[in-house]
Amino acid sequence: MNAFPKARTLLRNVLLVACGCALLAARALGTPSEEITRAIEANGVSDVSQAHPRQVLRGFTALTFRVQPRDLPDYVIAAINLRPDLAPNIVAVAVKATVKRSGVKPESLCMMIERIVRAAIAADPPAAVSIARAAASASPNLRRCVISAAVAAAPQEKEQIVEATTQMVPLAFLTLSVSDEVGFSSWTGTLNSSKVDVGNSGGVVNSPEQPPAH
Repeated sequence: MNAFPKARTLLRNVLLVACGCALLAARALGTPSEEITRAIEANGVSDVSQAHPRQVLRGFTALTFRVQPRDLPDYVIAAINLRPDLAPNIVAVAVKATVKRSGVKPESLCMMIERIVRAAIAADPPAAVSIARAAASASPNLRRCVISAAVAAAPQEKEQIVEATTQMVPLAFLTLSVSDEVGFSSWTGTLNSSKVDVGNSGGVVNSPEQPPAH
């Protein structure tokens, strides 16, 4: 007769321990903003707001490979809030990381990219056009998904978004390293759809002149 109360007590204790462990784990991870800050500070940065763009993007890149793809939009928002001047580059990193990690059906990948673009524009509405341009450049094959999400998030910018994401002038690209997770390297060769350059000053995605054909 006493077995049932004891069993209930044991079950309650187990649940309490499990909840406590989950809470400690959540505290250890912190919020997306805290995680991003720690990742950037790991590169020898003491003030994220004053960090060089390369340091910020290197830390954010490393983090994108550790978080679940479904959570990436929250990290994009947090990163843009920390460094709004790097919004296009942050989006480019997130899109590239999603494409490289996905291994899912195209329609699911499209949905993930759309969530990233909408989240980024929600975090920085004035940067809607540059965000869309960066996302489309990071994954040209998913340009349709980028345009759909960007126009839905900023309908008043529809014409500019469509023009920016379909223009023939190639964007600079940023090499995303999956193996070492350290981020980016400058690149000056022939452009292709697998590279994106953040630049070495200011960190903004820009449109260089057409490189010579090889």
